[in-house]
Amino acid sequence: MSGEELNQTNFDELARESARILDERIIASLERGPEVSIPADFAARVAAKVPARKPVAVSSTHYGWTAMWAGLALLFMVLVAIGVKGAAGSVVGTAVEWTLLVQFLVFATWLVLRKRTES
Repeated sequence: MSGEELNQTNFDELARESARILDERIIASLERGPEVSIPADFAARVAAKVPARKPVAVSSTHYGWTAMWAGLALLFMVLVAIGVKGAAGSVVGTAVEWTLLVQFLVFATWLVLRKRTES
């Protein structure tokens, strides 16, 4: 190669040869098994080093129940305001009023049943 001119034909042959050698090296690396061996008791040793978890005390708060009852009260006030204003004169007003009423009834029923099962 030293002293030879590099023309397009030689360059193409050199590129094909380099690609072939690279392919052979990649195949040989993939066919070789892993060189890492993991000891049989590795998992047991790691598990033994992990400190035991202390149980976390979970205390229930009243904030969730307060927010749910406040939401129910707000929904009731909206229903009263819509009823007093007389929005039921239109189809949309009637639909909104009935939708809010159904939501109120379902929400109130759910809260009462949850409170009974929790006690």
